[in-house]
Order: sequence, then C-alpha cells, then structure tokens
Amino acid sequence: MPEVRLKGVSKTFSGNIVALKGMDLVVKDRDYVVLLGPSGCGKTTLLKTIAGIYPPTSGSVHIGARNVTSLPIEEHNVGMMFQNYALFPHLSTEKNVSYGPVIRELSAEKTKEIAMRMLELVKFPSDRASAFPSELSGGMQQRVALARALASQSSLLLLDEPLCALDAKIGEELRLELRNIVKTLGLTAIHVTHNQEEAMSMADTIVVMNKGQIMQVGTPEEVYFKPANLFVAYFVGEANFFECKIKRRTAKALEVNFLGKDFRLSKADASRIPDGADKAIAVFRPEKLVLSKRQPYHANFVKAKIGSRRFLGEKIRYELSCGSRPIIVRRLGFGRGFKTGDAVFVSFDESDALLLNCPDGPIEKVGG
Repeated sequence: MPEVRLKGVSKTFSGNIVALKGMDLVVKDRDYVVLLGPSGCGKTTLLKTIAGIYPPTSGSVHIGARNVTSLPIEEHNVGMMFQNYALFPHLSTEKNVSYGPVIRELSAEKTKEIAMRMLELVKFPSDRASAFPSELSGGMQQRVALARALASQSSLLLLDEPLCALDAKIGEELRLELRNIVKTLGLTAIHVTHNQEEAMSMADTIVVMNKGQIMQVGTPEEVYFKPANLFVAYFVGEANFFECKIKRRTAKALEVNFLGKDFRLSKADASRIPDGADKAIAVFRPEKLVLSKRQPYHANFVKAKIGSRRFLGEKIRYELSCGSRPIIVRRLGFGRGFKTGDAVFVSFDESDALLLNCPDGPIEKVGG
C-alpha cells in the first residue's frame, strides 16, 4: 500500500492566486486522512495535486516509492471520487463502474466481475445495475461513484466532498459504510470535507488547513482537545476564549486573571506560551465546564446567569452572561437541567483550560 509524501508543494494559479504554500505532509500507509478547513483553504487543490490533475508550481509529490510530480494523471494510479460524482450520463450504472477496468483493457468477463463485485461491496441493488444516473437518487449515485473509484483497483483512494450532496441521515449512515469499505480493502484514503462531524467520525488523522497552509496534523482527539494554535481552536468545534493576564508561574501551575478573578491553571497545558509572556488566551471546550447551583469547593469558579437554553437532543446548550463575554456550556440533555434566568456557578478543573498565544488582533478575526 502507498505512503503519500508531499515535499514543499506550492500551487499558484493565473492571476497570482496562491492556493498552496510550501506544504509538507506524510500520509501513512492504510491511514484514513481527512483534509478539513474552511472554503477556499486549498483542500481540493491539494487533492487534485496528489491526483495529478494540477501539477504543482514547486515541490514534489511521491506515492509509494515513485516521484509522480511530472507524471500524467493516469500514471498516478489513484481512484478518485469527485464532489459532483461526475458519472457519465449516457452510460448505465454497470458501464460507469466498468470504466477503470475497460481503460486498463481487462477482458469483458473480468471487467463485469469487478464491476458487480464493487457494486455489491457498496450495497447497490444488483437489479438496478442497468439504470442510468438520471434514474438514481443522490444516495444511489454516491454509491455508484464510490464503486467506480474502487473498481480502478488502486490502493490510494481520493475523495472530494463525497457526502456533501446527501441529506443528513443518509450521509451519517454512509460515513460508517465508507470507512469500513476502505479499512476492509486495506486502502489508503484522503478525504476532503468542510463537515467537522464527518471528519471527526471518519478520520484516523485530520489535517486542518487554512489559506493554503497546514495548521495542524493529528488524531481527532488531538485536534479537538489539544489544538496547535488559535485558528484550530476557533475553527474546530465550539470553544470559549478569554484573554488573561499571567500573574505568576510555578513549577506545576500558572496563576492567571480573567473575568475579574484569579485562577490556577495547569502548566502542562501552557506549553505553547513562551517564557516571559505576560498574557495568553485561555481556551475552554463547552463540555469541560460544570454548572451548579451550589458554590464549588475549589477556587476555579465564577458566578453567572443563564441567558439562553437550547435543547439539541442528546445535549443542552446554555449561553451564560458573565462579564463582557458570554460563556457557552453544553450538558447532557436528560435530567432537570437549568432554565433561562437561573443564577449558577461555572467551574472547571485546572487541567481543563488550554493556554495559547494571544493573536495580534481580536479573537473573532482568527477564524476568518
């Protein structure tokens, strides 16, 4: 199976539009990698550069032991599933899936065998193999497009927003199926999406991108709970951000002040703050904060009032007023909970905050 390596890959389009900037990335053998980032960050450009559709302006692309930078598309040997599925409207389902084997000049018998096996693998009904794309639902077209990519018999699968055209329920079901197929066949997969829930549920490794650059590479847990910088913390999931003053450093903790109060935070979660810095941003995920009617026994708490309450099924999202910034808290959606207007205490453990460098401008600009 191939390992994919990018070395200093940049891509500039006409008009001096810089899509990728000196990108270094290693995709491990049989890894399911998801490229995640806002629209226009370069995700699809990167995928098409690996596929050979866009030659890089500089740098090199390696698939396995081969340097494929200057090779034509067909010699990159990848299976690709496009965002709009790109099915041939004049060909039946079976003929669409057979495209790869036909190009490789396999026998008619072998071609049919591969096509039907791939359609079975993606759970496409065999009695619809003669149907044309216009006769299929979006979900069924998605399965045909995936079967066609798999029928290429490539060990590297590239997926460009493969689930974006599906409704939420079908898309959620197909996430698990798609990942299981990739793992069952022992493929290496690179999957582009802007859907964070999709990325979290499918990826072995997430590559967070912004403005043509890689912001962080890590597991879903690392990207969510240990963001490398403020952009990742702001873009991935929801978080609370508080600018704080660093008052004192000890061997194990930092004493900081925000929301008009002093707090003690774990020094282990402040590794990205340079020595000598006198301020930082304290980041809290909403599910790490605890609400209570009674004052907590420890010192890390503030008083607040519940301004709004939204029931989200398995969770309840509270927005609290406290000082100049709102505080977002999420709790499981069963039990009595709290109601709008309640006075509460918001508390946290000293290891629940992550301290990051202050941005040059407002925090809200970080995600832009």
